[in-house]
Amino acid sequence: MATNPVTSISTADKLKQTLKTVTDAALFTEQILGAVGPASGMGEFDVATTERVTAAFGNLAAIAIQAAHDAAGREVTPESVMALMPVSTPLQPAIER
Repeated sequence: MATNPVTSISTADKLKQTLKTVTDAALFTEQILGAVGPASGMGEFDVATTERVTAAFGNLAAIAIQAAHDAAGREVTPESVMALMPVSTPLQPAIER
């Protein structure tokens, strides 16, 4: 059984780009956490830094969700995203400001 090298290259390139995007997002989050906060010796997070960290983790989650759907060849829907969550993960209500 022969494989299509064009498809294989495209898939490998897409996987490589997805892994790079995930790695870049994770490194960005790590830089924020390392630059400010208790671990850096600079004290507690301020509101702006907390918002940046929250946004960075949100971006990382979005990238991972999209990658999982791309790998499965599925469209992203609310139901498909919920299906990715472990059954034992309880949902938490949104915090109102």
